[in-house]
Amino acid sequence: MSFERWKDTAIIIPARNEAERIGACLSALAPQCNDRIRVILVVNNTDDDTAKIAMLAAARHGIDLSVLDLTFPPGMGVGAARRKGGAVAMEQMPHLRQILTTDADCRVSPDWVARSIQHLHRYDALCGRVTLNPEEAACLAGQDPGLEANESAYRRLVLELYARHAPNCADLQNSHGEAPGASLGFTRPAYEAVGGFAPIPCGEDRAIIRAARAAGLRVHHADDIWVEASCRLVGRAAGGMADTLRIRLAGTEYLADDCLPNVATLLDQVQRGTLGCWPAQVPQPQRVPVRELPAHIAKLRAFLNLPEGEEATASPGQAPANCWRGENFPAQVAETSEPRTAGAVELS
Repeated sequence: MSFERWKDTAIIIPARNEAERIGACLSALAPQCNDRIRVILVVNNTDDDTAKIAMLAAARHGIDLSVLDLTFPPGMGVGAARRKGGAVAMEQMPHLRQILTTDADCRVSPDWVARSIQHLHRYDALCGRVTLNPEEAACLAGQDPGLEANESAYRRLVLELYARHAPNCADLQNSHGEAPGASLGFTRPAYEAVGGFAPIPCGEDRAIIRAARAAGLRVHHADDIWVEASCRLVGRAAGGMADTLRIRLAGTEYLADDCLPNVATLLDQVQRGTLGCWPAQVPQPQRVPVRELPAHIAKLRAFLNLPEGEEATASPGQAPANCWRGENFPAQVAETSEPRTAGAVELS
């Protein structure tokens, strides 16, 4: 009987110049990587020792690691890397059942793999949460808490609107609603149904979840699936998390997240029955300045007939929507409890 027969889970990790962090990423995964799991590291456009360090870490921890070392042309990047990893998994793993993906600057929670697979027995696509490395989160203290609170409140109202009126989005109610590439999972049939990740520089994570919803697939935003990400301000993908953090620290004249349409557009789409699937993708010229959000909040709250302030409170035990929280990564890898809250940083 072939050893390959038992390989049914692929974990795709794109990596670009991640020599400093790939070791910690793989160390967090190592205790969870049994003989049914293959990690596919897609090193791309890299001039450091990411691949070498990863192979040494894999050998030390006994991880089944496949390293691809590629150079993508301009206009491609993390989306192309995830797509290539998925294609290699489907080609090389005939008994593949599920595809998970995270990022090279992240450490997954101690039961991330097991819980992801468990959820994928019930759902077609899975979205986890992203928390912040508590040792680095102090650099974000300069953000305006009032602006953060307004954006978080508006985001929860938008999620409620989508849950009520958008196709295949009822599950968004009381969920975190995030779709981060750092913590996604798919069954193989679901991944194939949507054509895999789009080979785009940024936003491939939200795009594939939007496509999954449009295809009528079952999407779940799980509160018990989380990864811890770095707080670096110089990232690898233009428009990614690092860019978002840096812009918000630079001043108060920034735009709300590009998944948050302005209220006039939302209400018009609801009334005409043209509201698409979550997450939205707002073109740059139409994004809402964060300082203008109070007016949008008031109008959307009135439309949804919600009392003032009701949208600002998450469900018991639930992380605030779209919140990268400064939580402590468990010291013991075998620990399976949720991370302990050490403060919150609201981003959209």
